Amino acid sequence: MIDRQARERMAGAVRDYMNEKMTAFDFDEELIKIMNPTTDKTVQWVGQQLWYYYDDCKDHKIVATKEEWDYFNRLLLLLDSDGEMELTKKIRWHFSQVIAATCLALFTYIVIRVGMDVALLAFVPPFGIVSMIMAWINRRQERKAISAIEASIVPFHSIKSLLSVRRTIPDFVKARYPKTISGRNVRGIIMTKLMLIPSVFPSILIWMLVAPIVLFFQMLPGKKYEIRIKMPETAKASPELQAHA
Repeated sequence: MIDRQARERMAGAVRDYMNEKMTAFDFDEELIKIMNPTTDKTVQWVGQQLWYYYDDCKDHKIVATKEEWDYFNRLLLLLDSDGEMELTKKIRWHFSQVIAATCLALFTYIVIRVGMDVALLAFVPPFGIVSMIMAWINRRQERKAISAIEASIVPFHSIKSLLSVRRTIPDFVKARYPKTISGRNVRGIIMTKLMLIPSVFPSILIWMLVAPIVLFFQMLPGKKYEIRIKMPETAKASPELQAHA
């Protein structure tokens, strides 16, 4: 269901953020206010995607590369249109699932031989390492599978889809990338890396401790979500109108 008011509010917030009329904290607050009451799934999805493009720990003006700026423009195009975002789910199998199943079977064998003893904890970390390596390889392969063309038209699944939406809004103007924000960062590279430490190490430790559970989920069929933009169908002329034509 299209919520035109929510779409206009979100598009306005994005444009204000891009034009530096709104900082990250205000932008975050505005997005939440728009997303919470609406039932428009497209608005909710766009708001969720925008969360990755600003920092909610440090207030700042827009920070975006040229590619990210173009992505904002395409999100604005979607919000200005009557297109509705749909997610299609596909099941996929890959070799890492066989590895995960093998590791889980091996761990089960170890449990049977060792028993539910404290000594069992010594066998868990190696399975955690294998699990993390598989996760890293899968993410890398997924990124490689996305071509440059596909990355340049997201959230649209094809150039045809992008053009079809663009034709419905002839007065849409793409905002140019301002050179003033080129190279702008929220914080330095060293500080960014240091901020990851408190979250990375506990995550690795937890992963190590619950490796068998993670392997179980890695063994299951993978899910791939594809985005489709559905435009409303043109209403067919009624028999009365056809009679007068």
